[in-house]
Amino acid sequence: MDTHLVIGASGLIGGQLLRSVTLSGFDAVGTYHSHAVPGARQLDIRDPSQVGSLVAELRPSTVYLAAALGNADYCELHPKEGYATNVTGTRNVVQAANRAGAKLVYFSTDYVFDGKSGPYREEDTLNPICEYGRQKLIAEHHISLYMRDYVIVRTTVVYGWERQRKNFVCRLLDTLKKGQELKAPVDQVGSPTYAPNLVEAVLGLVASEAQGAYHVVGHERVSRYEFAREAARVFGLSENLIQPVTTRELSQIAPRPLNAGMLIDKVEAKLQMGLLGYREGLRTMARDKEEMA
Repeated sequence: MDTHLVIGASGLIGGQLLRSVTLSGFDAVGTYHSHAVPGARQLDIRDPSQVGSLVAELRPSTVYLAAALGNADYCELHPKEGYATNVTGTRNVVQAANRAGAKLVYFSTDYVFDGKSGPYREEDTLNPICEYGRQKLIAEHHISLYMRDYVIVRTTVVYGWERQRKNFVCRLLDTLKKGQELKAPVDQVGSPTYAPNLVEAVLGLVASEAQGAYHVVGHERVSRYEFAREAARVFGLSENLIQPVTTRELSQIAPRPLNAGMLIDKVEAKLQMGLLGYREGLRTMARDKEEMA
């Protein structure tokens, strides 16, 4: 049977991928590192022998690399640790996928741009301003140089139901339900992306034998502050608890690309499908409820 390997199935994107690939009728195998997922295999992508052994055993047709050390502030403070996962780990997966003759689907970010002139197209100048963005760009370059069959999926502000509740919307909902205030930056502009819609597009790219880099994000740009306010409205929570601040006031460790987000003309033309804006995405998330998590 055609096997699809989802590396990083404990996260939001990986978990949704594993679910969707399984529902599509493929033999799907997921992995996790530290947060166990029922039926998934434990894997440390920093260990080339572990990665090589698992891929050689499964001989997948497609490998989805959704695992990453994605906390930008943590990567800024611990660059060697971030590099070991985000760069060395990616190289290990590339080597194993090539040996197996598998297609690699790699998840990247708009942090590979500097955020001075967004929204960005795939061919725009790559100029990361933080350690996490630099590591993802190094990984992208390695894939484009050494991978025979690949898709690089750049996405951003991905939200939806997930076990770990790490994404912006889940954290916001948990905070507001407790009656606590939440600070949201008015000057960080991006393209919020509903995870199931992202995965639908990614599986479409795989089915269409796409190659190269694609931006797969929601079709609307918005500030984190306005996005938070819309989430509060959709879920019937208090907008008054959301405090507008500037990025400077948040004192975040890693520099953020402020005027960011991405354009999706390329993926929409390839798939003949639209991607949800943040308003429709949030309403869809509310309807989907947490049984999806």
